[in-house]
Amino acid sequence: MEVFKIVGLGLSAAIISVFVKNWRAELSMQISLIAAVVIFFTVLPYMKTVFSVFEDISDRIGLDGSYMKIVLKVIGIAYVTQLGAELCRDAGESAIASKIEFGGKIMIVALSVPVMYSFLEVVETVINFS
Repeated sequence: MEVFKIVGLGLSAAIISVFVKNWRAELSMQISLIAAVVIFFTVLPYMKTVFSVFEDISDRIGLDGSYMKIVLKVIGIAYVTQLGAELCRDAGESAIASKIEFGGKIMIVALSVPVMYSFLEVVETVINFS
């Protein structure tokens, strides 16, 4: 199963990183980054499956495709933001990690504006029918 490969790679990278950190701290960060990239490319085929399931769900319920694109973008921003922030924390840069998370949150809110407007339109329609 792929999950064992991912966990094994992560644990191996963590152990190597801990040992290397004592001698060359700058290499420790690079090991973390390489592990993150390898794990990302390992799960990439599964992401395609998730995207097709979201598309199928969207088609079945008659949801506008633009809303599903927004949801997928929000999920992507959340994951990339978390990855970047954790890499910064691993490097001892908590302040930068916080700024990355803040930036990701702002981007998510900005992407959500069209969905909020659509929701308000539905609420207005319901209220006007009452």
